[in-house]
Amino acid sequence: MFDDVPKRLADYLRDAACDFDRESFYWFAAAYIGLFYLGKNLTKAETSDFLDLQRTSRGGIWHGYVGRVLLIGETLFLMRSCPGFSEFCRRMRGRDLRSTYYQMYAARMFLEGGYDVRAKPEVGIRREDFDFQAIADGETVNVEVTALTAESFPIQTIENALNHKRKQLPDTDASIIFCVLPESWATTENLGPSLGELTERFFHRTRRVTAVVFVVEMHVSGTDEPVGNFWIHHACLLHPNPRRPIRSFGFFANDAWEPTYVAPDGSPTMRRESDFFRWVDSIFSAKDIRVHHQSAIERRRFV
Repeated sequence: MFDDVPKRLADYLRDAACDFDRESFYWFAAAYIGLFYLGKNLTKAETSDFLDLQRTSRGGIWHGYVGRVLLIGETLFLMRSCPGFSEFCRRMRGRDLRSTYYQMYAARMFLEGGYDVRAKPEVGIRREDFDFQAIADGETVNVEVTALTAESFPIQTIENALNHKRKQLPDTDASIIFCVLPESWATTENLGPSLGELTERFFHRTRRVTAVVFVVEMHVSGTDEPVGNFWIHHACLLHPNPRRPIRSFGFFANDAWEPTYVAPDGSPTMRRESDFFRWVDSIFSAKDIRVHHQSAIERRRFV
C-alpha cells in the first residue's frame, strides 16, 4: 500500500520508532518528513515564524506548534505522488513557509476530492503563473492562493488581493481563489457577513472566478496552556453565474475542520483517518516485533 514511500525515509523511521511512544512518534515522523522533502528542520523555532514554536510558563510546548508540524508532515506525505509535488516542495524550500504551505494545503483539498494536481515554475507571463491546476474527468480548475498577513481586518486589503489574483488566472477554465486569513481576524465582529458582502461585490465585477474559499486557523486553549484544539475552517462562496462552473464543490464543505488536540502530558493526537497516520501506525506497530527479535538475539548471546 505504501510502496511509493522512499526506502530511506521509511528505514530511518523504523530505526527511530523504538525511542518513542506512539503519540510522540506521529510528531517525530511529521517533522522528519519535513526534513526529508524540504531540508527544513521543523523542530527549530528559527526555521520559520509560521511554526510559532513557543513554550508556556510551565515549560510545555504550545499545542499550535505541534499541530502545525503534524499538518505540514501529513500534507507532504499525502501529496508525495502527485505530479506537482516537486514544484510545491521547491517553493516551500526557498520561500516563505506559510504562503507556500497553504498552496500545497489547497492542492491537498483537490487531491482528496479526486483531482490530479499539477504545478510548474513561473514563466513570467500574465495568466500563466497561477499556483496550480486541478484536473479530473476532463475538467480543469486553475487555482490561486493568497495568504494575508495584516494584523487588523481591512476590507480593502482583501478586495485588492482578490482583484490581483483574478488577473493571474486565465479565463479558459474554471478558477478558484483561496484566501487565507490571519488568525487574529477570526474573532472580528460580523466577519462572515463582511466577507460575504465584499465577495458579492467582487463577483459582480467578474465571472472569471468560479468560487472564493476563505481559510482561517483557530486555536482554542486555556490561558498559557499546552493543551488545546487547532482548527482550520473553510468558507466556500460560489459565484452565482460563473463563466466556467465546476462539477462539484462537495469537498469544500463550509464546516471542514481539521482538529488537533494535545494531551496534558504534551503528546499530540489528531484525526487519524489519512494514509499518513496509517503509515506511521504500520511502522510503529512493527516496533514490538523488532524489540522482541532483538531481545531474543541478546538472550542467545548469553546462553
